[in-house]
Amino acid sequence: MDKKILLSRPFIREILYFLVVLWLVFVILEIIFPNIILAYFNINYLFSTVLFFGIVLLIKK
Repeated sequence: MDKKILLSRPFIREILYFLVVLWLVFVILEIIFPNIILAYFNINYLFSTVLFFGIVLLIKK
């Protein structure tokens, strides 16, 4: 893939949208069924990734 496509604003925004939805689904599942996600995956890592892509999107603006 072209490097310009990977660093373009729409591409980063779509990744951010996907990660936010995934994070919300994981949090909701964790509230409904305790330890179903946290037993295998730490949600804080996903939240850190969401913050990173959000900051990158703000900087590219």
